[in-house]
Amino acid sequence: MDDEFFDLLRGNVAGLVKRFWAAGYVNVIAGSFLRDYRDYLAFRRLLPGPTEVFLVELLVDKDVRDHRRLTRAKQTTQRWRDMVDLIPEDRTIREATNADYRYLGLDTTSLSIAETVHRIVDAIPEIYHQ
Repeated sequence: MDDEFFDLLRGNVAGLVKRFWAAGYVNVIAGSFLRDYRDYLAFRRLLPGPTEVFLVELLVDKDVRDHRRLTRAKQTTQRWRDMVDLIPEDRTIREATNADYRYLGLDTTSLSIAETVHRIVDAIPEIYHQ
């Protein structure tokens, strides 16, 4: 996919976040639209400042990820899974030294969905208890 597509995607997500804020929501969760730290910086410029941002990256071992892909309700094709696996793992978001967000990398390999949510709530309680 080209950069123009991701420019539109970031713009759409930023617009959605702003509309939720305008409607009175304090916290907005958006997922799976950043490829790397450069993408984050482009997205961040679209938000009013200062805005507190938390980035949660769900990590999982490849064999468990493959099993989950095969057993979840949302079906995928082998071609799609192979294509996604060709995308190199990005580390720029978790390794950024001057980031203006709080990063949480969570290994979900042995966690259920409920356990994953519990760990996120424990790590970022201020967004859930307002």
